[in-house]
Amino acid sequence: MRIVFLEIQNFRGIHSLVWAPAPGMNCLNGPRDSTKTTILDAIELCLNPRSYIFADDCDFYDLNVKKEIRITVTLAGLPSSFKTEDRYGLHLRGWDQAEMKIIDEPGAGLEEALSITVVIDQSLEARWSIQNDRIDASESDSPTVRYKDAKQLATNRLGPFAERHLGWGRTSVLTRIGEAGEGFSLQLAEAGRAARTSFKAGDQGVFKKAVDRAEELSKLFAVPVRGKFTAELDVQGVSITSGGISLHDGNLPLRRLGTGSARLLVSALQHDAGPPHIAIIDEIEHGLEPHRVARLLKYLKTPKSNEDGGQPQIFATTHSPVVIRELTAADIFAVRSTSGITTVASVAATAKDINTAQQHLRGTPEAFLARKVLVGEGRTEQGFARGLDEWWQTSDFDSFALQSVVAIDGGGKDKAPLVAEHLRDLGYEVLLVLDSDEAPNPDALKRAEEKGTIVHQWPGECSTEERLFLDLPWNGVRDMIKLAVTFVGQDSVMAVMDRALSAADLPTVTDAKLGAERDTPAVRRILGKVAKDKSWFKDITRGEQLAAIIGPCMAEIAETPLALGIYAMRGWVDGR
Repeated sequence: MRIVFLEIQNFRGIHSLVWAPAPGMNCLNGPRDSTKTTILDAIELCLNPRSYIFADDCDFYDLNVKKEIRITVTLAGLPSSFKTEDRYGLHLRGWDQAEMKIIDEPGAGLEEALSITVVIDQSLEARWSIQNDRIDASESDSPTVRYKDAKQLATNRLGPFAERHLGWGRTSVLTRIGEAGEGFSLQLAEAGRAARTSFKAGDQGVFKKAVDRAEELSKLFAVPVRGKFTAELDVQGVSITSGGISLHDGNLPLRRLGTGSARLLVSALQHDAGPPHIAIIDEIEHGLEPHRVARLLKYLKTPKSNEDGGQPQIFATTHSPVVIRELTAADIFAVRSTSGITTVASVAATAKDINTAQQHLRGTPEAFLARKVLVGEGRTEQGFARGLDEWWQTSDFDSFALQSVVAIDGGGKDKAPLVAEHLRDLGYEVLLVLDSDEAPNPDALKRAEEKGTIVHQWPGECSTEERLFLDLPWNGVRDMIKLAVTFVGQDSVMAVMDRALSAADLPTVTDAKLGAERDTPAVRRILGKVAKDKSWFKDITRGEQLAAIIGPCMAEIAETPLALGIYAMRGWVDGR
């Protein structure tokens, strides 16, 4: 079975959510409290009917208990036993995979599906039922899921306390694996008898005084004594049950494993136990090193080795760039919540160019964990933004991290607008910083702007490097050249500047140096073009170091296009 459609109303931070999950991995990511875990909790609540529910007023959206909680999960891939008329055959619906929507009655070309709803009202009582439009119209009591069938619906949740699955407790994975086996009860009974025999062979003298006094008082008050009072072990009193049996490595209980090791082992056991089913893992990276996270993800996505050979449907959350990097675009879903309206968008389905999307998942996974993304045309712009972040922090501005901002390399003038458009489709706030010396992809840029991307291009048909050389004070220009010397060497820097100046019939640096008298627009533009063409600063680290030169000069160049662009960037970071 798999979930094909999920509807949530008025549950915790979710006022409304409608989502059609993928059949395999569904890894949810989103900044801060975007209701990722609430989605997992809703699925678990709906598919695990129980006779009790620990709900309280805080489980209602906006604490409004007058608006009932309603969660509906629609399942496809049903076992044949569920489709018979004496079970749920009369209540089936149709799932249109192509249109990603539910048709109330099954039909040709549709996959048979079953919708299960849980409703919690202000009495805090949960009611589970089967739901479709026909049942709603009949005004009769909604049918419910049988207890025996509910066990097949139940999800597997790997939480922070994975060690409970390393024993033979009532709901543990080891118990489920061994359900077909026999001898549990006999083994426990024999253990009880052995415990009684061992206890009886011990020193009974420690109990003699109390036992004798109890027997005397029994006779005194006419309570019959059939034989002689003794102290024996009451096996029921010490509760020898299957929950007391646990997996051991030699004499060491595996319950004592570290958090990561326990989660890995239990994940493997759950993946291998029984037919493919629905698994829930909150913060999948919890307790695991990067290489173990990678191994776990690969294992979970591998079809099962049993006879069914299917892949379980997995719902997970993550805050780890390692997880984002290891998964494919089809596995990752961006969650956004605005005024209670939660949306879940597929990274793959919203991508115009799946290869570009995958490239950025691998190269800049941290961008998919932020709320705002600054997309630079290239590495210079990315490094420049990161350097400004460092400088702003020394000036008492909020950091990018505090504002949930990440700067990334857009991959060039044509790819960067595509990346920005894709991120907007996923719900991110996006600032696109571009050069103006070469025109970017016009169609992609137009689409990105129409979808809400804020675009900043340096005026004057120039690159970032040229804009810096045009607007910085002359001392700042000289500092940039000194910085270039540290990167590529003095001989190289001097040679390319001399050639460019000589070609423009201007005195070379070797002959005339770069004193204040050389401060002309023509010299500035030539130096800026050389810096761009020779890639002096086309590197993240080099771009970062540029900001250390620019920051102290901002008051002096406040009215220049460079400063105005930087102020606009800061305003976007702060949400102004």
